[in-house]
Amino acid sequence: MKKILMIFALVSVFAISAVAQEKKESKNSSGYTKTEGKWTEMTYVNIPVLKIFEGKDAYAVIYQKNKVGVGSTTIPKSWAMGTPDNPRKLKFRNVKTSVGAYMTVVKDEGEFKRVILSIPMNKSNSIWGVANTRKSMEGADKETLEDLAL
Repeated sequence: MKKILMIFALVSVFAISAVAQEKKESKNSSGYTKTEGKWTEMTYVNIPVLKIFEGKDAYAVIYQKNKVGVGSTTIPKSWAMGTPDNPRKLKFRNVKTSVGAYMTVVKDEGEFKRVILSIPMNKSNSIWGVANTRKSMEGADKETLEDLAL
């Protein structure tokens, strides 16, 4: 009885691998070819975030520069609102810890497209801070994110 079960198991393994191999070959021979005309020029860069200061009309983001030093930039809060004519330029993603916080800058053909902040959304987290709410931040009305010094 054990020999029959062992033979059945081996035959089924070989049959499954033969069928899987045939399907794989049929996918490759389907005629799909990659053409360079359909490729995109979108690029992105992930930058570790150290601190975010929330102001009246913008966020000040302190980020790490290639493990040597820090940099800062201002991101207007108005970028988070979008319209069909003008899609939003700021998106948020929730991460669990501030150690895993990062900022993704997306560019299309070298032109700024959007920024994605992957940060803990709980404002009591140590990554969040408060800027002076009596003054508006410098750069709170800008339209694109300048090239960040990395």
